[in-house]
Amino acid sequence: MAKKKAASSSEEEMDFSIGLPADADKEVITARKAGGLTDLDMSISPRSNKPSIALRNLAKAMNIALKVDFIETELDRIYKVARVRKGQLHVIHKDYIGLGDGLFASVGKTIRSFRLTVKGPDAGSLEGEEWIKEHGKSSFSGIINLVGRKLDLLQEFEDKVPHYLEQTLDRLEAKRIITDWHRNEWKIETTTIGLDILLTPLIEDEEGS
Repeated sequence: MAKKKAASSSEEEMDFSIGLPADADKEVITARKAGGLTDLDMSISPRSNKPSIALRNLAKAMNIALKVDFIETELDRIYKVARVRKGQLHVIHKDYIGLGDGLFASVGKTIRSFRLTVKGPDAGSLEGEEWIKEHGKSSFSGIINLVGRKLDLLQEFEDKVPHYLEQTLDRLEAKRIITDWHRNEWKIETTTIGLDILLTPLIEDEEGS
């Protein structure tokens, strides 16, 4: 009888040990992480929602997109944060983060822009960063490039930013981070100084527009 009890005890211990989870990865897997962040479905339509809600959802989505380890975009290397301010979404260039708003901020951005210009051709863009890495800093090339861009002799990075942003939002919609993304509901532009991206909701009635 003693032997049978021992065998029974051994079987119970074996069953228990097999039921233990693997100890290799102790990270807690939440439902959202398991879903790959593809279940948010945040509506960004300023016509289907209040503009403030659409802007809030868009800011959340853009801050997810700008994480380098989430989706690879043409923007995530140089834009790092999105915020809502005065009825617009501001996607802030990494070289201008922390300069704030107002008159003194504009002066600071102007000085920063000049420093980037003398660093090399279009230093605030992806192509400019790569050129400077390959050829080194060049104030002369930076100034010549600036003149060429302002005279429309050379393509400006600012002209390509709206298209890059559209691609980013397309990818976010494909991953179900956002819904109701319609290009005609948003005005996309860049700031004159600072290369920040501005998105303004267009909420006029279609019949009157």
